[in-house]
This record gives sequence, C-alpha cells and structure tokens, in this order.
Amino acid sequence: MKITRVRFVLCGYELPTPIPLSCGELTHRNFGLVLVETDAGVTGIGETSVNFPPWCVHERRATIEDGLQSLLLGENPLDIARLNKRMVDATRPFTRMWAEGAIAQAISGIDIALWDIAGKEYGVPVWQLLGGKYRDEILCYAVGFNAADPGKGALDMRGRGYTHGKMRIGFDDAADIAKARGMREAVGNDFAMMIDANQAFDLPRARRMMTALSDLDLYWLEEPLLNDDFDGYAALRTEFPQIPLAWGENAFSLGNYNTMLDNHLVDVAMPDPCRSGGLTTAVRMAETAANHGIAISPHHYGSDVGFVAALHLAASQPNFSIMLRDEAPVPLRGDILSEPLAVRNGTISVPAKPGLGIDLDHDIVETSTIRL
Repeated sequence: MKITRVRFVLCGYELPTPIPLSCGELTHRNFGLVLVETDAGVTGIGETSVNFPPWCVHERRATIEDGLQSLLLGENPLDIARLNKRMVDATRPFTRMWAEGAIAQAISGIDIALWDIAGKEYGVPVWQLLGGKYRDEILCYAVGFNAADPGKGALDMRGRGYTHGKMRIGFDDAADIAKARGMREAVGNDFAMMIDANQAFDLPRARRMMTALSDLDLYWLEEPLLNDDFDGYAALRTEFPQIPLAWGENAFSLGNYNTMLDNHLVDVAMPDPCRSGGLTTAVRMAETAANHGIAISPHHYGSDVGFVAALHLAASQPNFSIMLRDEAPVPLRGDILSEPLAVRNGTISVPAKPGLGIDLDHDIVETSTIRL
C-alpha cells in the first residue's frame, strides 16, 4: 500500500455570535480536515487545529499540500513513526524562521490520518494499536457554555449530567472575577470548576488574579502564562501551591514537557493530538507525564474528528483524568461525522470500530467546504 495523495479540506462558517477568547475573537468556526489517500482505496482521516490566527488556514493548506505531501507520496502509510520523523526532520530547520506550532499542527493532521489507515488495515481501533484501552467510557468536562453568564451555563451543563465545567478569563479582570464568583455561587461546591486564562497574563497580573480566585476551590487554573514562561510558572507554583495548574495544549515539543515536568511546575498536562504533532507525539507527551506521576487531560478544540482522536489517546493512557468537551452551539462540529457522537451524563464511549472508528458525512463536508 502506497500513499497517493494528501489533501487539506477546510470546513467552516461564520458564527452569528463571535466566541471571545483572550487572544482574540473567533468570528468563524473552521475545521481543518486532512485526508491521506492510498492506492489500496483506504483513506485516512485526520484533523489539524486551525483556530488562530485567522490566516493560518492559508498557511496550513500550503504546508500540507505544497510541502509535507512531497515527503509522503509513494511511501507506506503503515510506517507511521518513520514518516512522522521524516516530516519532523525535514521541517526542523524552518522552526528557526517560522512558527514551530504551525508546522507541528500540520504534521498532526497527517499523523492522525496515518493511524486511521493503520487501524483500518489491521481491522482494529486505534487505541488497540496504541497498546490497548484502560477504560470504555471517557469522563468529560464542559466548556464553551454561556460566556456572558457562566453560572447559568454551568447549571445548564450540570442539568445535562456534567460534573465538571470550565469558564474562560483573560478579558476584564474585575468582570472575570465577578463571573467566576458567580459561577461558584450558582453551582455550589459539588461541581468541579476549572478556569482557563488562555495564556493571557504576565506574571504580575497572574499573581493578582490568582490571589482574587484563591478561595474558589478551583479544580485547576489553565495556562495563566505563556506556555514557555518556565520561570513564571515556577514562581506561581511556589506562591500559590493550593491552586492546581494545567498546561500543555500549546507546547509543541517534548523538550518543553520535560522542562515543565522535571521541575514539577504543573499538576495536569494537556497534550493535543491536533496540535502537538499527532497521536505519535501526544502519546510520547502522555508517557512523559506518566513518568513524572502527572495526570493528562487531552485537549481538543475543533471538529469531532480530532475529538475522536483524543478519545483514543484518553482510552489508551493509564494516567488519563478527564477530557474537554466543547458545548458551544456549533452544529457543524458534530454534523461533519456520518454518526454524530453522544455525550451521556458527562461521559462518552470509546470507539470500537477499526481505525478512528468514524466516517465523514460527505454531503455535509462538501456543502461546508471553504475553497482557498
């Protein structure tokens, strides 16, 4: 079996109401699908994260189709580790003059698609290829609910069976503090509360915000600083030992994972298969965390193609804790699959079919494709 084509397919649409994040507003929900085709008629499905910046969709198409594809044509798609290394080695010099994250995210979509092909070829789910599964059901926490009134949103999520929920901050500090307190008051103490700052703060501002939020019994505070501000994280760890820190969705190298974990700077690691370099690298990140006694919470913020990839990661790792589920009103996220996923009481079943265990709804993909 040989690879004959690698395609980037952008699906998305303009949001009627933009989604606020500390790094900017999401005016569109774009989903970057990656299709790896073979001469055996087997096509692998993957996803590359294309949330920010808005112009990254143009870069991603070029990186995948004009750059990485040439490294893969005629190759055996079952040689996943070798092909992942080939892509990493060939693009490594570019990380000194171009964004390391952009390259890692492009490789991610291809790598996931290769794992999907392997599972289909061998007739087993991807989690089986990753070493087997530790669990049949994946516990999820809700995110993306009611940014204007996270307290009401959290109550809605609890009514749907969730026991954990996350709100975002990084906008107006006083308003963020008031909303966080309102969420805790609304749900009481029997609902686990996470807060995500999306790398919004410098160290002084992080100190002020963590002081103000320190009595809310947070399940974790996520990314208060830039992902590679190691000295800053060391300071926060020393000064606020009672607030667990989550980190890792924007770390694109094992070197950064080793630095953070060797120095015990975070409590939860968050590898993202659609950003980190694919399942191949995400597994290595998860294993690095396990070697340090750190739990993982796989990250994903895209379509349900990437979410399913993260499910396979969660199922196959002994140190999994909980996983994000986006509950923002974005129908295309799930409609892109021929059989949409179902979350029941805050959990979702691990796929059982070969490969990722999903198929695309090709009519939906076609009608939602954005031509670049």
